[in-house]
Amino acid sequence: MGKRIVLLAVPPVDELDLVGPAEVFGTANRLRGGGPRPYTVEVVTTTSDRRIDGEHGLSLLAHRHYRDAGGRTDSVLVICGVGARTMRDRALFGWLKRAAATARRLGSVCVGGFLLAEAGILDGRRATVHWRYAREFADRYPRVAVDPRPTWVRDGNIYTSAGISAGIDLALAWVEEDLGAAAALKVARELVLFLRRPGGQDQVSVSLETQASHTKAMHELQVWMVEHLARPLSVDTLADRVAMSARNFARVFAREFGATPARYLVQLRVEAARRLLEQSDKTPTHVASASGFRSADVMRRAFLRALGTTPLRYRRHFRPPAARSPMRATARRDPLIAARRDIARATRVATSAHRRLTWASLTSRGRSPVSSDYRPP
Repeated sequence: MGKRIVLLAVPPVDELDLVGPAEVFGTANRLRGGGPRPYTVEVVTTTSDRRIDGEHGLSLLAHRHYRDAGGRTDSVLVICGVGARTMRDRALFGWLKRAAATARRLGSVCVGGFLLAEAGILDGRRATVHWRYAREFADRYPRVAVDPRPTWVRDGNIYTSAGISAGIDLALAWVEEDLGAAAALKVARELVLFLRRPGGQDQVSVSLETQASHTKAMHELQVWMVEHLARPLSVDTLADRVAMSARNFARVFAREFGATPARYLVQLRVEAARRLLEQSDKTPTHVASASGFRSADVMRRAFLRALGTTPLRYRRHFRPPAARSPMRATARRDPLIAARRDIARATRVATSAHRRLTWASLTSRGRSPVSSDYRPP
């Protein structure tokens, strides 16, 4: 028996929220060939007749009621429709709390995060929901650090996602955790997914904004670039990939993607580095190398230009700790703005400290500062 994945559907649901993740785990099973299946997928629901109504006219039949889903569960994924944002079900919330304590992973798709928050599971944790409901989510649950940017967020063993196709991204992330990146990519390709998006990627990001490209060759090149970021990708290399001259390629690329090849490549590498900083303990040197930057210093300069902060500060602010204290009142309405404000404050403090040390060092040796207009802080 493979890892038991329980999909809890609270109807009515958006059909893709449920079927998408189920298809990911089913495809992972199918691609194992004759080997043991890595997953056993079970759909449970809150209705007595096990019927799961879809918001777009489809209906599905669950395996059983959630209270009858006994036995050991590896992972639980909560799927519900927008109407469930206001539901109050003590029995269901108690079941979710037990799942959070006993399952290896507990996740939610789209507004499923509201159920986890209502059950108190997300208190003191970082979480996300679909951007359309992020403000409501933050207002209703001030003890949750709501980040409206990522496609999905992990804090400990709790995962929340932005919904719709982001539920597929989260399922692929679980496959990657269990079977490795190569297996997850193989599943994504089998499902003809355009891009396997990392959790750190913005719900609206460079990769999504440029998917309007109309040229098949450029579509394929974009995917190939994402999969080969660690390689030196010069304009000549990319042009050869699509059988164009370097000059014509640069012109076509700028028209399709709205940026030069070099600029777009840096954006992709920054996104890849953000994911590694958020989800791994790799050193800046390793992160830079894996993301395709020539050195950690080059990556640092790219982060400063793109995000206004350094990789290390980004990791400190956006990588979820093991435990999260309640948010300050000033940060409750928009945690992302508050986090950016903290980054700016840390930068000012570091700059001020550096200036004080420089002044003290120079004056202690009886020397004057090099610049006549230099003043101590």
